[in-house]
Amino acid sequence: MTVCGLRLAACGLVAAALACSRVPEQALRDEQARARQYRDAYETTAAELVAAKARLSEIEQRCAAK
Repeated sequence: MTVCGLRLAACGLVAAALACSRVPEQALRDEQARARQYRDAYETTAAELVAAKARLSEIEQRCAAK
């Protein structure tokens, strides 16, 4: 192989390596997005549960006072 051919082969390998590394990076970003959605949903549900418990306690206190 000539020097030009070696350079071309090296560039091809680098390009292939870069192309292959994008798939795992995208998969990682997708997984992080899913985890963020699950965490947000959990936090929202937890906040709603706290609010519902507070409301229930308030109603129970009003009923007990009557």
